[in-house]
Amino acid sequence: MNQYVNQYKKTAVNTASKEQILLMLYDGAIKFLHKAKLAFETNDIEQIHNNITRAERIITEFQSTLDMENGGRFAQELYSLYEYLNNRLFMANMKKRTDYIDEVLRHLTELRDTWREAIMKFKAEGHTMAELESMAENEPAEEEIPRLENDIEI
Repeated sequence: MNQYVNQYKKTAVNTASKEQILLMLYDGAIKFLHKAKLAFETNDIEQIHNNITRAERIITEFQSTLDMENGGRFAQELYSLYEYLNNRLFMANMKKRTDYIDEVLRHLTELRDTWREAIMKFKAEGHTMAELESMAENEPAEEEIPRLENDIEI
């Protein structure tokens, strides 16, 4: 049975679009952090560590895929947010603090929901993801992009 589940998961990832993979990764990080919180209840230090580490790896993947050259201030601020979240998870792991995990969960859930809404809205307007990638190539100059630091709660 497990073999079929693993094959299904592999096929789902291999056939998913970029935006579906993004949402799957957010869901995965959120799931791992919930598992870490459950492991706190039984004081299972290994499971706490393993699940926090798995979420950290996903966030690090988000950081590594940001287009820092073309993404402008938005990419820089998102990178900084991901860095902050990873630092909080590191501290949660070291100090065994669930409140740090809760904070990261709030941010990841908000980011996932925002991306999901943006993707759905973009598609509902009849656009394709290829159009989005084309639009990214013609982004406004950095000085035309509004500052986001006042809109991000940390």
